[in-house]
Amino acid sequence: MSSSGSRDGSLGRSRAPPARGSPRPVLSGVARYAVQRLLLIPAQLVFVLLILYLVLDVPVSLTQNPPESLLRIDQGFYQMVFNLFTGNWGTASFVRYANGGGGPNPAEPIPWSWIFAYYIPPSIQLAVFALPIAAVLAYPVSLLAGWSRRPGVDAPARFVTLTGALLPVFVVGTLVLNALFLGYLGYFQDVPSQGLLPADFWFFNHGGYPSWILYQFATQPTGFPLVDALINHAWTVAAISFTKTLIQASVVAVAYVAIFFRHARSIARSVREEAYIVGARSRGISERTLLWRHAARAVAPSFLLVFALTIPEYLGVQFAVEVAFVDPGFGYLIFASLTGGVLSPLVPLVFLMAIVVLVWALVVDLIAIRLDPHGVAGR
Repeated sequence: MSSSGSRDGSLGRSRAPPARGSPRPVLSGVARYAVQRLLLIPAQLVFVLLILYLVLDVPVSLTQNPPESLLRIDQGFYQMVFNLFTGNWGTASFVRYANGGGGPNPAEPIPWSWIFAYYIPPSIQLAVFALPIAAVLAYPVSLLAGWSRRPGVDAPARFVTLTGALLPVFVVGTLVLNALFLGYLGYFQDVPSQGLLPADFWFFNHGGYPSWILYQFATQPTGFPLVDALINHAWTVAAISFTKTLIQASVVAVAYVAIFFRHARSIARSVREEAYIVGARSRGISERTLLWRHAARAVAPSFLLVFALTIPEYLGVQFAVEVAFVDPGFGYLIFASLTGGVLSPLVPLVFLMAIVVLVWALVVDLIAIRLDPHGVAGR
């Protein structure tokens, strides 16, 4: 009796062994795919920069000197691409001080790359907390709601996620702040907003700013508020930073799950009708076993691909939360640049975000291929 499937999931299709004497491929299929994607990233970045140049720089140049600008559009674009890829991102003529501490002379031009270095760690710290919380929420909720046909399970999940998708992120953040304000204030004698460190008045009531805080948002030696508080044995500051990060990460996760759910629920629903699931159900295997042991593994690669596709939405959610909580990360820097009319950092900021999105999407794709080498992810 022939088997309809094989251990490698090829549905009975045998793989012909390579012909004797034929050269073996230098790279495996996954490695070749990874190299191709890596080589494609610079071209994708150049395309993004072309769009930015046409939207931001060309209208300004044509307004100032139309005839001459038409002749130099290509030169300006080539120069912009060269500057961004070589790290020449321009300078800022001033720096806003928060604590009156030391630092660069505000009269001297300061490279934007230096300023970005102060805003990157808070965004990373928030993402390190928000991503696991989002995964813990999104994976079982999407799987359970897509699997179950009972209105008592699917309808509440859809209602909650749809409500979260309709409400702007800053509204959700404001509701959370109002709900936690009195309890947080009574316990820490601090306010739950104003970044990932205690507020100004908290430091003033506790002897002023310590030496390891250079500015209101810049800490040393690592730049990550929670890590630096632990390194400097500032346990109360570390507890406050951890709590604020957890609050903001929870808001990011709830808002992002609403986006993820809309894409992932249908994947879980389609797996329910797969032939091997139907066959296992007919043999008397319980729905709980089918859901959490078989379907959960089957949807994992597709869920990862959905996450890769929604990375820009995730970044938008986190940046909005950073603005709502006055958290000095990349989102707050973009908001301050737009509201202050300072457009010079926008192009390098978008350039950095494009790199993050493309590289992270590649990493997620490779993980999905590892989990399901014969599925859609590997094609």
